[in-house]
Amino acid sequence: MAVVGASARENSPGNVVWRNLAAYPGEVVPVTPSATQIDGVTAYSSLRDVPGHIDLAVVAVPASAALDVVRDAAAAGVGACVIVSAGFAETGPAGQALQDEMVKVAREAGVLLVGPNCLGVQNCDVPLNASLSAGAAVGGGGISVITQSGSYAMALHALSEDEGVSFAVAYSSGNRCDIDDAEVVDQLRIDPRTQVICAFVESLGDGRLFVEVARRTTPVKPLIVNAVGRSEAGARAAASHTAALAANRRTWDDVLASVGVVVTRSGLEMLDAAKVLRAQPLPTGSRVAIITNSGGTGTELADLLADEGLSVPELSSGLRASLDAILPGYASSANPVDITPVWTRFAELYPAVLDLLARSGEIDIVIPVLLHRSAENPEVADAIVAAIAALRSDHVMVPVYVCWVARRSAWPVAAKLQEAGIPCLEWPARTASAIGHAARYGSHRRANQRFEPTSPHETKALPLGVGFDAELTREFLVAQGIPVVETIRCDSAESALTAAARLGYPVVAKVDHPDLLHKSDVGGVRLGLGTASEVLDAVSELLELAPDAQVLLQTQARGLELVVGGLSDATLGPIVAFGLGGVLVEVLDDVSFAAAPLDIEAAQALIARPRGAVLLDGVRGMPGVDRAAVANLVQTVGELMATYPQIAELDLNPVLATADGVVAVDVRLIRSDDVNSLLGS
Repeated sequence: MAVVGASARENSPGNVVWRNLAAYPGEVVPVTPSATQIDGVTAYSSLRDVPGHIDLAVVAVPASAALDVVRDAAAAGVGACVIVSAGFAETGPAGQALQDEMVKVAREAGVLLVGPNCLGVQNCDVPLNASLSAGAAVGGGGISVITQSGSYAMALHALSEDEGVSFAVAYSSGNRCDIDDAEVVDQLRIDPRTQVICAFVESLGDGRLFVEVARRTTPVKPLIVNAVGRSEAGARAAASHTAALAANRRTWDDVLASVGVVVTRSGLEMLDAAKVLRAQPLPTGSRVAIITNSGGTGTELADLLADEGLSVPELSSGLRASLDAILPGYASSANPVDITPVWTRFAELYPAVLDLLARSGEIDIVIPVLLHRSAENPEVADAIVAAIAALRSDHVMVPVYVCWVARRSAWPVAAKLQEAGIPCLEWPARTASAIGHAARYGSHRRANQRFEPTSPHETKALPLGVGFDAELTREFLVAQGIPVVETIRCDSAESALTAAARLGYPVVAKVDHPDLLHKSDVGGVRLGLGTASEVLDAVSELLELAPDAQVLLQTQARGLELVVGGLSDATLGPIVAFGLGGVLVEVLDDVSFAAAPLDIEAAQALIARPRGAVLLDGVRGMPGVDRAAVANLVQTVGELMATYPQIAELDLNPVLATADGVVAVDVRLIRSDDVNSLLGS
């Protein structure tokens, strides 16, 4: 290993990296033209002068000198360079040009580049600290972190020390000029020392690759993403309801969650989720038992767990009787189990109650709340550690997480628990959030335990007229398995009368013109036309809405209005949307997204996600709908989006759902390719 720019000058970047590598067990040489040795180690003026093969060069020189260093690395056959220097693409066009030339030189010679403008890398189990983060790389943590922000990486490092978290790999990607974060995730997926992967990202780089890598990673190990910058869908966002809704910042969260990613909103939340996912068995359900010596704290935690979709269920009479037999007479065996402030018995009661709950078969997760005296007593921690060890020896794998409510001065007691693999989370809000993530990931893992990586999805070209001609588009969608209501295009009131007679009254009339995409906004939809005169009047008015306008006539249909759509997102690739539909779809904003394609289980999960999903089962006398038909339609749209990359946007709105099935009433397909080139005009 070589440190280019190594220096004896205190606190210079080259000095920080050089000293950080002092613990590395392999050979490290300094490269600098300004000295013959650093700390007694022979220095070389160039990478070309270093004898033997160099696996890795850490480059800590000004940006203006970095290109020549990479040229030297290429000539010397260096395997990879970590470039901590700043002054590249992040500074503007000149810096971008310098970075591009550096990448060109490196790729021609097969030299991998990390950075530039990055903190560096740590492989903590080696130990290797090839970064600007001062201090020893403490290994054995099983958590690997990818971050774009170097400063935030330092903050995470400091926070992890305070929280008792150590890492396996810490990778700062910086400008990400050569290696994409998705490639790093894919490598960590097969790294045996990495049990949990965390990614703190400002952008996804190759988002489509990231989604695909995430899809094959999450069935194997947890992937936690904290995304602090999300892109808009693009200039075409207003063209359809689906695209307009996809511009919402939650789209990233939905799509990543659909492939099993744990999505967090802060670095602290990310570390909390990593702690619980690394340290304990995955929850097999959502039933939580709380043990507390404070009724108020237990109640607050129960409320917060409910917000996460978890339940704090009533315990059976038999289990309560067993608890009552060991609890003080004034304690409560309800859930939360309140053992009261009986200080002298904490070390006895916490492990005994924990054992009964974990072995009961009624509970999937146990949370002891250690508050004040129970938290400050090391005997309580020792007893809990022993109780969990006994459970594991009997193959009882119910996870246990501690909610820690105490002074920071008592943290050494929490450290005893964490060293034994029992995560401690400060205060109920952090506890509930982290356990909610663990439960949702456990559910995804169980649903995908038979996951097998598939070959790349086969793609096809759209037929020429699809997307330009409404009739050809409907025929294409029907051929793909999407039910579309029978529609007849009319160019006169007289032809509309003939169409209405064929369809049967009542009918619906809609204006058809490329400039009138949102028909309802211009009064372009007329419902319940029950007579010939009503059809004549309505169609005559609709034809006047735009030059060369035509009218679509359809049979009047009824049902629950849904929207099913697809979008080829510039960052995330093909996605599917589902929610409540109709003219208020953007006002209600009750739509969820998933990556495409998706299997039937994922489609069922997607249709259950919107707030209005309860309407699918019927409410207040309204009949339920055929959920299987809805899920099949969602899956079909996902398959369509993955198969035909020319589909920029697909809108089925509304889709009318009944107990007998689904039918799309209004369809819009927008192609990504140019109409003039396709039609030769």
